[in-house]
This record gives sequence, C-alpha cells and structure tokens, in this order.
Amino acid sequence: MKYEETCWFSERLNRNMTIRIYGHYGIPLLAFPCLGKQSDDFSNHGMIDTLSNLIESGRIKLFCVDSNDDETVNSMSWDKAQCGFKLEMYHQYIINEVLPFIYDKQGGYCEPFLIGMSMGGTHASNNFLRRPDLFSGFLSLSGEYSIGDYFGYMNSDIYNNSPTHYLRNMPNDHHYIGIYNQKKMISVVGQGDFEYLVLGSNYELQRIANEKGINIEFHFWDHNSVHDWPSWKYQMPHFLERLF
Repeated sequence: MKYEETCWFSERLNRNMTIRIYGHYGIPLLAFPCLGKQSDDFSNHGMIDTLSNLIESGRIKLFCVDSNDDETVNSMSWDKAQCGFKLEMYHQYIINEVLPFIYDKQGGYCEPFLIGMSMGGTHASNNFLRRPDLFSGFLSLSGEYSIGDYFGYMNSDIYNNSPTHYLRNMPNDHHYIGIYNQKKMISVVGQGDFEYLVLGSNYELQRIANEKGINIEFHFWDHNSVHDWPSWKYQMPHFLERLF
C-alpha cells in the first residue's frame, strides 16, 4: 500500500500538524481521529488494514489528519472562550490548509468525503455541515452533535461548531439545505456500552433534520454496537463499500 506522511507548522493552530496518506488513487476521504488522538489513530487501531481492500483497489484514498482536541473539547483549561476559539481555528485549518493540500495531491479541485468515529465523527459532520459546497458528504460513527452542551459553555465560536445549535436556527429556506440534499450524509450510533454518551445528540440531530427537510441517513444499531473500535471496524467498511 502506498503511504506518505507530511507535516507543517500551522500558524492558525500554532503547532505542527501531520497528515498521513494511504493509497495511490481513489475518492479522497478526509479522516478524523477519535477524541484526543492524532493522524496515526486509524493505523494504530487496525482501521487501515480493515479498509485495505478499498484502498489498494483504488476505490478510496485516505487523508488522516491530526486533531487539536487537547486544546479544545478535551482541554482541562478553565478558559472555555479560548478553547472555543481554537476549535474554530481547527475548522479554518481544515478549510484553508488541508483542503488545498488535498487538491494539490489529487491534481486539482475535488470534494473530499469526510469520515470519523466518536469526536472524529463530530469533526467530520461539522466541517461538512458548515461547508457543504466543499465536500461530497460525511459518515459519522458515534458522533456527538451538541458541542455546546459538551462544553457546558456557549459563545459564537462554540455555537458555530455545534451542529444541533446552528442547524436548529437555520432558516428553512437556507440555500445550504438544497446543497446538503445533493450529497450523502450518514450518521450511525449504537445502543451498547458508552453509546449513551452521544445517543441523545443523535436523536436531537435527527429531529432537527426532519424539521428542516435535511436528508441525513440515520442508523440506530442495537445493544451489541458499542462506542469502541470493534463496532467501528465493522461499520466503517459496511458503509464505505456501499458508498464507493
């Protein structure tokens, strides 16, 4: 399997950020790690091996990014406003640094598909829902969609990265809704161990999407589906095989 790794200093995030690329050809998938993890998360937990058939057959090409969760959603800092600002800067990093990098690697403009599990699913869905004109869709496994509730604090930066909050107030005739519904959006959550931590926000996102006419495809799995890698390593190829 072709593998590349690159790193640069992001002035937006004030830190070095690594991207690991798996594959030689295929639909570009921008992959976000789990809470507090980095670009080696998929590899460390066997997800790259799980997806190897899709990667080596040239159907998909993975771009695995770092997170800055340690400064935002996973930070112990009392300064929640600063955490929110750094969360917004992460979105700006994806849009203004990672996307141009992917364009360069792919030989021109493209619309990557976003994937992730747990907080990675949150980042995948949020970046798509904020800029559906730039991406082809998202697959979120066990994602949390109410980041404002997660923080226990709200300001404009956190609001703008909390899908249940900004979608709740989106006008029903907003032009993004038409763009959303031209793309593929999938949210998956189980009811097994620790899925209760995110289950409520999945139901809330479903309720809002139904009210707004946003055609997100929701899958609520049973109690055998847990908030951990064994379930995600089954779910991820299950849905990617269907999509690609």
